[in-house]
Order: sequence, then structure tokens, then C-alpha cells
Amino acid sequence: MKWFSRLIGFVCRDNRSRREQAKERAFITALNNLQSLRVTPDGGMSIDPDEIREQVIESRHALKRFVR
Repeated sequence: MKWFSRLIGFVCRDNRSRREQAKERAFITALNNLQSLRVTPDGGMSIDPDEIREQVIESRHALKRFVR
């Protein structure tokens, strides 16, 4: 199985820049930290708006020194 994953990794290389890959990893990590994220069987997603609102307010408060 290890050789198969190496073969797939060789054939399907990710040609994006490291910066773009890091942004995607950070986004995925942020999504995984959401407690109310639900995925439906057909691939849709739903998130509790209150949780998003709380996180935005916390982020704004933490980064207040950068914004006037």
C-alpha cells in the first residue's frame, strides 16, 4: 500500500506554490476547529451562524491594534 501512495503522489503532484498550499492547510485546520460544522450525505455543509459570529468578534478583538 505504501508503494501505491508513493505512485499516486508522483503522478498527481501538487504544482501550486508552497504559500498557496499553506493557505489551504490553514483553511482546512480552521474548518476542523469548528464545533458546529455538519456535513450532509450529499456533500453539503452547515455551520451554526452564532459560532461564526463569536469567532469573528474574538478575532476582531484580538487584532484590534491593526485596525483603526
